[in-house]
Amino acid sequence: MKKIWKLLVAASMVCVLAACSSSDEATGSDTLSGTYSIYVQGDDWGCGVSKAIITLDNVVDEVSADDFIVTETKQTTDWTDEALPVVETTVDRTIENAYLCDVDGNEVSEASQYVALELYISPNDGSPLLYTVSTGYNTWSDPYYLTITLSDNAALTSAGTEVTSFTVDTEYTAKTTSADGYSTDSYEASDGTTYNYAYYNSESDSDVLVVWLHGAGEGGAGVNTDSTDPYVNCLANEVTALISDEFQDIVGDVNVVAPQCPTYWMDEDGQSGNYNGGSISITGSQSSYYIDSLDEFIDQYAESIGASKIVLAGDSNGGYMTMVMAIANPDKYTAIVPICEALTDSLISDEQIESLVDLPMYFIYSEADTTVDPTLHEEPTIARLQEAGATNLHVYSPEKVIDTSGRFDDEDGNAYEYQGHWSWIYFDNNETECDDCGLTAWEWIAQQIQ
Repeated sequence: MKKIWKLLVAASMVCVLAACSSSDEATGSDTLSGTYSIYVQGDDWGCGVSKAIITLDNVVDEVSADDFIVTETKQTTDWTDEALPVVETTVDRTIENAYLCDVDGNEVSEASQYVALELYISPNDGSPLLYTVSTGYNTWSDPYYLTITLSDNAALTSAGTEVTSFTVDTEYTAKTTSADGYSTDSYEASDGTTYNYAYYNSESDSDVLVVWLHGAGEGGAGVNTDSTDPYVNCLANEVTALISDEFQDIVGDVNVVAPQCPTYWMDEDGQSGNYNGGSISITGSQSSYYIDSLDEFIDQYAESIGASKIVLAGDSNGGYMTMVMAIANPDKYTAIVPICEALTDSLISDEQIESLVDLPMYFIYSEADTTVDPTLHEEPTIARLQEAGATNLHVYSPEKVIDTSGRFDDEDGNAYEYQGHWSWIYFDNNETECDDCGLTAWEWIAQQIQ
């Protein structure tokens, strides 16, 4: 379903395989050694390493999932310890499928020196990202590696020769992701703020720009580190959905940009990384250190691609910033989609409510959100907007956030329930349906930009 990266996955290993011999040149041996690369798949809860491709120095005649054992070593937060320390753990990975493939990862029926292992991923399995409670950020786990060995009952042969030794290096040689359909760049604003960003430019000269503002955990990991990577922004939430075939077909092959905040969008000074308490000043002073620089970035990027229509969307911290940016300049945006937005209603003035009345808005939140209480945020804000006369205002507010894919169940056999705050999952899967218009958020966006 996803656009572009199926081809990327197919070609993901080319650069690291160039030094290896081809299957035609490889011969049989009782001793096999090799390397592997990994593929990171974006999904509802974040992402997971869903595939490893092994490159061996000699061919294998046949493989099955039972032939291999894979363990994963990475950093994790120990949620059982009150101090919530970061620890290094090693866990078993479930192999869902194994097959011989060619250099591009395509399954083949003849002997090959390339082996693909498809690995099970879930909300609790396979993530290469580390969320650190003390910082509030997601970063790539370091270390992260797979240990790939043969099982006790494996009986591999190589050109008819029984394999007695099988060794794969533990450090992966390449990492590709489902976010690779995005390109990346950086922009330095006039105040010195640098935004690393991911972008997708339409092939149809679209005049529409969709701007995605991420949550708190996807910021640049703080001003005192160099852990900035806009692909974390795209994978910790499934921002890959915005360049999927489905989204682009519905909305109309539009441009997408996802800037990564150096800290939090709710940062009070751009240095400490401290939350400003969700406050927005009704006296006109900045409610986020990043308002002016983000406004500048959006302006220059839209101008550079010839976009005259701007749709602003974001979740949680990014939902907050969506509201703040709209209040600061409501005439700039064609439409906004605030998701589980964290702007406390009591801090929005009546004048600011009035300024948003003519702006098309589509709110998304879950009633089970315990991180951002809807009764203090979306619900009173929506009521005030409706009372003020907002006519293009729509809401999707499910009771809770559950897995709708049918892949995951809880211990009672019911659909797996995500944290109530994670209502962006419904947006990413095009599963919202507004209470009055019956349109999904994607369909509604398409209407606004016509």
